[in-house]
Amino acid sequence: RPAMIVELKWDQSAEGAIAQIKEKEYALRFKGKMAERERYTGRILAVGISYDKETKEHACKIEVL
Repeated sequence: RPAMIVELKWDQSAEGAIAQIKEKEYALRFKGKMAERERYTGRILAVGISYDKETKEHACKIEVL
């Protein structure tokens, strides 16, 4: 079962949410500290969700990190 990192953006793109996950290196939370064994070795999914307040529509993008 993969781990998921979800980022929600209001009035921005789902791609922007994925970019933030990568830029801020959120996936490091699943890794161990240096010289330690990794805590999680499975797949990590980045999920970017955008919501447009005006149209009340959403978009979603999922990427394997």
